[in-house]
Amino acid sequence: MDIEAVPPDVNTSDVDFTVADGRIFFGLSAIKGCSNAAHAIVATRKKDGPFRDIFEFCERVEPSSCNRAAMETLIKAGAFDFTGARRSQLMSVVDRALQAGAAILADRKAGQKSLFDSVDEDEASETITLPDIPAWNERERLSLEKEVLGFYLSSHPLAEYEQTLSTYCSHTTAELADLPDRTEVMVGGMLSGIRLAHVRKAREAGGNTKFANFDLEDIAGAVRCILWPEEFTNFGHLVQADAILVCRAAVDRRGGGDEVNLIVNELIPLDQLDSRYTKGVMIRVDEDKNGTAGIKQLYEIVRGYPGDCPLQLMLQLSDGSRVVLESQSIHVAIQPELRQRVDDLLGAGNFRLLIAPPKPNQSRSGRQRVG
Repeated sequence: MDIEAVPPDVNTSDVDFTVADGRIFFGLSAIKGCSNAAHAIVATRKKDGPFRDIFEFCERVEPSSCNRAAMETLIKAGAFDFTGARRSQLMSVVDRALQAGAAILADRKAGQKSLFDSVDEDEASETITLPDIPAWNERERLSLEKEVLGFYLSSHPLAEYEQTLSTYCSHTTAELADLPDRTEVMVGGMLSGIRLAHVRKAREAGGNTKFANFDLEDIAGAVRCILWPEEFTNFGHLVQADAILVCRAAVDRRGGGDEVNLIVNELIPLDQLDSRYTKGVMIRVDEDKNGTAGIKQLYEIVRGYPGDCPLQLMLQLSDGSRVVLESQSIHVAIQPELRQRVDDLLGAGNFRLLIAPPKPNQSRSGRQRVG
């Protein structure tokens, strides 16, 4: 709906979700384990103003209201990102910040001055240093974010693979509900919720009885999948938590109702998609925008990536007509660098893979059931 969801922040979020300036601000109480802490944080902020950093936060918010577990959860949720520090850095100083804050709060309750009361606030903040440690990688950061928020908010682990998945997949998980039983699809995403079990009788695959259930999650949602013993024998080694794969599968509605599952016939790693399903490359060249000079520059680029994939040019001529030419002398290798260089020269959207869709194989779909 093009409505911005503002991530949780101890300086801008309220206890509950709020709406301001056409944006939704994430409520602190919706963060896992932060219901009590949310009230204390908002009350403290409204009384004495915004927080400067994690240390000053711990000086002002009672540790009984916001303990170590709540602090870690807030960091994972990104509620301290306003400080400019990496979440990994903040996590490494939680104990130090809580101990320092507790000592200062105890001194204040006893009527004594804080260590920083006699110096300028800016000077005090400069004395606090964070360890120089690397940031969490994006997969780890998003995984922890989902752990405490219940979903991915700032991004999605599949965002960087979105173009690849949209190129090779026939449907998203959200589109499966409208398909009839046994429709064969190509759906890609990340594996989670894996459960391994055994059928009662070994009917196929050389006596193998092991099969797998798992969720396949894409940006649109998730679908439950089953990989029966015969297919598990061939592809079971790919069933790993957080693995990103494409499933060639059949829609299964035998459970009744509107629920859709997938019976997996094949699991395909992303790095095998180009070699298996690409039958050519088409590059669009606009005469008005690129001209003869653009074609010459394109020639220099494509000849630097020799391979086995046929190359076609679609010439968009000034009179509005289009001409498609296939090169007889140049075949290319499908590489991300080639696509990027073509995008840089001609603009995004002018490089397109010509995909040969996998042939349906209905005879293997959903053949075996738990005995």
